Amino acid sequence: MHHRTQRVIRRSGPVGLLATGALALATASAVALPGVTPATYATELAPGESVTITKTVETPPIPPNPDIVLMADTTGSMGPSIGNVRTNAAAIVGQVQAAQPTAQFAVAEYKDTVDGPSNVYRVNQQLTASSSDVQTGINQWSASGGGDLPEAWIGALGRIPTTIDFRPDGTRVVVMFGDAPSHDPSLGFTLATATAGLQAADVRVIAISVPGGPGLDATGQATHVTSQTGGALAAADPDQVSAEILSQLENLAAEVTHEVSCDPGVSATLDPASATVTSGQSVDFEETITLAADAPQGETVSCEVRFLVNGSLPGPEFVQTIDIDVLDVTPPTVACTESSNPGGNVPKAGGTLPNPQGQNQDGFYRLDATDLVDPDPAVYLRDTGSGHVFGPYADGQQIKYTQAASGPSEKPLGGSGILHLTGTGDGELFAEDSSGNVSDPVACLVPAPPM
Repeated sequence: MHHRTQRVIRRSGPVGLLATGALALATASAVALPGVTPATYATELAPGESVTITKTVETPPIPPNPDIVLMADTTGSMGPSIGNVRTNAAAIVGQVQAAQPTAQFAVAEYKDTVDGPSNVYRVNQQLTASSSDVQTGINQWSASGGGDLPEAWIGALGRIPTTIDFRPDGTRVVVMFGDAPSHDPSLGFTLATATAGLQAADVRVIAISVPGGPGLDATGQATHVTSQTGGALAAADPDQVSAEILSQLENLAAEVTHEVSCDPGVSATLDPASATVTSGQSVDFEETITLAADAPQGETVSCEVRFLVNGSLPGPEFVQTIDIDVLDVTPPTVACTESSNPGGNVPKAGGTLPNPQGQNQDGFYRLDATDLVDPDPAVYLRDTGSGHVFGPYADGQQIKYTQAASGPSEKPLGGSGILHLTGTGDGELFAEDSSGNVSDPVACLVPAPPM
């Protein structure tokens, strides 16, 4: 459970400012649009290399998928505050759902233990996305009853986890407002056991204290339960309770985590593993993308990183894609292989074979080259005597190579497709692929010309 410093704020001013004022809060609380920046990243890396970039996640002003329980003290002193929330119920639901369309609301109330078991705590409306159903539930609130000064809200909070049908992936919030502390214990719960149950169910508590009594936090109870659940404690005049509800829903803890899925050969790690901020604030992550030593050269490997807020994906704008082009760093391999004399002379060993000094008196060869990525590497033959380079040729080019004092020359050998190359030394075969990788050379040894 993440804890944070709380604000105690009293709002004042005409309730008519609710609609425009709340919208201003919703748009001003975030510097940038919610989501991850940059949303896409692409680069080139060699196998075994890595790169580190900074990713910024701007959290939504209201955490995603909120399940919000509106719970009122409905004892006799609460009439003005209840009236304010009843009048503005549609605005509360509408503005929250404008920011988070999947938001749902439940309605509950508490009184005092003397008001009887059916009244001390009641769920007026289970979680619903319907604004009219929420209004119907709130309309059931009636400021009546109450005995001694403390009420029974500790017991009400204790019952919340088992009486509200929270969604498994919802951000669970209780927004309660009242003007007095609670009996401790009440309804079989102490402050400690009620708080522990809320923590176990991952329910945050926002407590709004209104005038009319000593206040929710007269004995420190509201400070304890809100701080231990990652909620907030605020204060508001009766005609500003609705505005404060909206304001505090934008002041919740937002825990940002991530899920990573990658193709074989690439990985992505982020530091820190998680971070908690107030909703609407941003989080920076240092993201390190690493290619494995055996990453597939010449191909593109990808990762997807999903940034979650309070365990939920707020939307597609919180998904980052990574595309890494794996550089080709492996040079070709070459072979200088004896080939048959097209005129009919076949080397004494028969077929094809490596060319040791003194063999292949006619000087016929096939120049072979293969590459991991490039299907057609460029083939070259260097005259070791003059340094002259013949080529480029395609893999499998056949040549007749002879030595002559006249120096390097190249010409077709009839219509056979074979090239007759003349040099002053032996031949040295090498190849270069499309990425610029050059093979180690292989000698093509030929006999010296007759004296």
